[in-house]
Amino acid sequence: MFDPKKYPANWKTEIRPRILARAGNRCETCGVLNGAIGYRKADGSFVQLAEDIESAGMEVEVASCVDERKVIRIVCTVAHILPDTMDCRDSNLILECQRCHNRRDGAMRQANAAATRSRKREASMTARGVLALAF
Repeated sequence: MFDPKKYPANWKTEIRPRILARAGNRCETCGVLNGAIGYRKADGSFVQLAEDIESAGMEVEVASCVDERKVIRIVCTVAHILPDTMDCRDSNLILECQRCHNRRDGAMRQANAAATRSRKREASMTARGVLALAF
């Protein structure tokens, strides 16, 4: 989730628009169009049904029933190659769809989630007066 306190003040007004323009509004990893409507095949490839929600029309409803696939809207975000959110050099930024961005950050997100669960577990034990033993 985007936390504006962790990004430069000009993130939304200058940096993000510059990266969107550089990428041609497409994921720089897989090439899918930002805002496109379609579905993912089992192999992860994207089948585009429409360029955007406005032009989708009935095609989306029919496709979700006929192909038994969840129809989605592609949302591209600017990802940091190195995880420092204040490092906003163009060479450290890449526009990616959610699938590619999640693949890039997956291991880091899992580690952060595990650390958060551990902190919460320790805080809960401390609040209940339970002594945690370290081995």
